[in-house]
Amino acid sequence: MSKFTVRRIVTDAILIALFFALSMLSVEIAGVKLTFVALTTILAALFFGPVDAFLVGLLGAFLEQLLKYGLTATTMLWVLPEALRGLLFGLCVFFFAKQFTHEKMLSQRKPYFYYGACIVTGMLTSVFNTLVFYVDATLYGYYTYALIFGVFWYRLLLSIAVSIVLATVALPIFAALKKTKLLTKGS
Repeated sequence: MSKFTVRRIVTDAILIALFFALSMLSVEIAGVKLTFVALTTILAALFFGPVDAFLVGLLGAFLEQLLKYGLTATTMLWVLPEALRGLLFGLCVFFFAKQFTHEKMLSQRKPYFYYGACIVTGMLTSVFNTLVFYVDATLYGYYTYALIFGVFWYRLLLSIAVSIVLATVALPIFAALKKTKLLTKGS
């Protein structure tokens, strides 16, 4: 296990700030949210592993919830899906690190496992968000079946599409940052 260096902590802080900035650019329509915040957890996982990806997801989502909606009884529930996405994707990177080397993915032109991990964690995040949405709506009395579950399949399909886009965008960003040698494993 590598230690948290100043560079690593600063990088995590930058990714958390980027998470918040990307959350401000998200679009929410009728219970479906289009957002690209997972880019930050994907990058954190690729560079540092599951702990950093979890922290970026947790603290980024907490900052978003706190500044957008304030502190409520369900704030921590809304934070968990993004934190779990970071943790799960980070664990995939950790346990299957040989499959995630940028050079291998591009040279073989077969990044199936990488895309699969991004898609599955994106879909799980949508499922967790739907459950949190249900708890929040029931607790605060705005529950309607159509609002929560009527758009579930759209939410799931959108998560697949967004995961594919983010996985594709993250690869060149990861490669560019890796070439600068500013960020290396364990730095």
